[in-house]
Amino acid sequence: MAATGFTPILSGDAKATRNKQKTRAARVVSLYERPPPYDAALEELEAFSLDRLKVLRGIERLRLSNASEAELRQKTKELLRKYLSGDELRKDKISHFMLRLAYCQTKDNRDWLVDKECELFRVRFEELVHKEQKDFLQDIELQVGLVDQEEFERVKGSLAAAHGGKITGTHREFFKVPFEAVPSLVATRRVFVNRGWAYVGAHQMAPLVVGRFKEHLAKALQITAKAWPHVAATDESNRLAPIVSFLSKQYQGSSDYTEVQTSGNSVVTLDEIPNLAKRHFPMCMKHLHASLMSNNHLKHQGRMQFGLFLKGIGLPLEQALQFWKTAFAPKVPGDKFEKQYAYNVRHNYGKEGKRADYTPYSCMKVISTTPGSGEHHGCPYKTFSESSLRAQLQQLQITGSDQRQVLELSKNHHYQLACGKVLQLTHNGFQAEEGINHPNQYYKLAKDANCNC
Repeated sequence: MAATGFTPILSGDAKATRNKQKTRAARVVSLYERPPPYDAALEELEAFSLDRLKVLRGIERLRLSNASEAELRQKTKELLRKYLSGDELRKDKISHFMLRLAYCQTKDNRDWLVDKECELFRVRFEELVHKEQKDFLQDIELQVGLVDQEEFERVKGSLAAAHGGKITGTHREFFKVPFEAVPSLVATRRVFVNRGWAYVGAHQMAPLVVGRFKEHLAKALQITAKAWPHVAATDESNRLAPIVSFLSKQYQGSSDYTEVQTSGNSVVTLDEIPNLAKRHFPMCMKHLHASLMSNNHLKHQGRMQFGLFLKGIGLPLEQALQFWKTAFAPKVPGDKFEKQYAYNVRHNYGKEGKRADYTPYSCMKVISTTPGSGEHHGCPYKTFSESSLRAQLQQLQITGSDQRQVLELSKNHHYQLACGKVLQLTHNGFQAEEGINHPNQYYKLAKDANCNC
């Protein structure tokens, strides 16, 4: 075969074979192009989906903890054996499509699901041997070519140069793809490129295939987001819709804290807030509370982030109105507060406008916002300078090696891990096994730790 030639990986015979039977590769990895053709009890739908969430959250924790690739692969296999074993193909497909329904409605949820599903897909694909990878590429009809023995011998020297000076494999361990399909490999000079083709080792194929998977899933979620509300309100209002609604609130393993607790000790009163802020608020909410108390004002995004947090910890509407009115009083007279700010407080509690029950911000949403001049919302582990963050940690009596560890986590963009470390250091070693994914989750865990600090 000439160096410029291209032998498609999928012949007519291969297509016929693929239509008759599924390869092992197609059973292990999938683009999930078609809904699962299985019957399932409603209880199974929920149980399968929760098990898949445990796998995805486990992968997320491994990534946040800076686990090595070898450790990530090994731990992911353990998670799969623990939670998605048994009738593996059936459980895998059902749980994937159920999470599509549950996580399609907001951009934050869609992005999180796509990111974690891509990680799971990549690990599964990289576990395939070369022949299985080739079978999967046939299954999805990806534009990839094979390298025969003659061509391999001709370019072996160049391949060796691109792969650290030594090639121990055979021509069967390489594919040819259009160079623009693997920009990350080309940019880092980890592949040999000749006349528009990149010669990619089987172990390097993941970025190309994962890109195809990511594109397909992101598009599918957009379509589902448009179609599901109508289906949920009609055909599935009494069957799937309640399950999907429940699953959608299991964002990264924690409640969305929409419901305000209004009974017994769950109610938070106005007088309790200063002490709770000192002892149990995460740093983002401590900062907003302190800024409000010192400035007697917060701009809109700060009021939204802090106000919904207070709602989530159990501050009733009437107490919330009094809290904000008192805090603003030095700068905002009572009549002005009623005209300009009271409506927004009632709106957050679902008592004005479209009467939606607004959800307290998750960590992902907090992290994704960037405060401007005179604003105090967002995540301090992301937005604070190192000196400002160090000062905040010192106020919490976090010093020495503990302080350096939090600063290092923040510097490396592990904001939620830094927050979890602070919880541990300030609450007698109490650890959040699921990680910190929500400011209201931090508050609940801090109170559960029963710390007198």
